[in-house]
Amino acid sequence: MTRRGVVHTLDVFLAAVIIVTTLLFASQMPRERDYLEETGLDSLGMQALLMLESNGILGRLVDSGDWDGLELALRVVLPTRVSFNMTVIDEQGTVVNTREISNGGVSGRRIESVEYLLAVESSTCPIYRLRLQLGGP
Repeated sequence: MTRRGVVHTLDVFLAAVIIVTTLLFASQMPRERDYLEETGLDSLGMQALLMLESNGILGRLVDSGDWDGLELALRVVLPTRVSFNMTVIDEQGTVVNTREISNGGVSGRRIESVEYLLAVESSTCPIYRLRLQLGGP
């Protein structure tokens, strides 16, 4: 009878040690923060546009009027949880894009806008103003 009591006491002690060790270990692990909360949406948008411009893709897509290609490129470089809407405006202030460049419209708790001037390398060297609106959690 006394041996069974000792075994149960050892079991309870071992279980308590395991639980305390797990809690201590879990409290020391750093929490992973949400990337979108640390980086502002305007910063993400500017980084995306700069990345596309550094490759020369942005100028080619805008100058050729390939709005489907531009939408696809933005879908690739922006995080999936970020909604976007882009408007392309020429030097006279006229909206150039003939269709919506968006992944479903701008939605989310936070909405920010980025303006980007784009000079396309060509014989006429047109200048476009890109307005990228971003929405996110």
